[in-house]
Amino acid sequence: MKKMAVMTFLALFLAASAVRAEDENSPEEIKKDIQAHRAFAEFHLQTALCLESGKPHQTCEEALKKSCRGKASGPHCGMKHAHQP
Repeated sequence: MKKMAVMTFLALFLAASAVRAEDENSPEEIKKDIQAHRAFAEFHLQTALCLESGKPHQTCEEALKKSCRGKASGPHCGMKHAHQP
């Protein structure tokens, strides 16, 4: 029973350490992440403005896809995060 408690504690400790290590980014990494979020916010803002202007949804979606090409994941301009597999 004592051995099981120690093993559980160690597993929880290692899991918490892994999460903490993942959250520690260098200032350069944080700056790049901020820039990426701002760029994607701009892509989505342009799509919203396109839709507000009365253009068809398909036209605005195609413009979004074009601006995101090579920078995004998925069909809706989702951000790629380097720290995610």
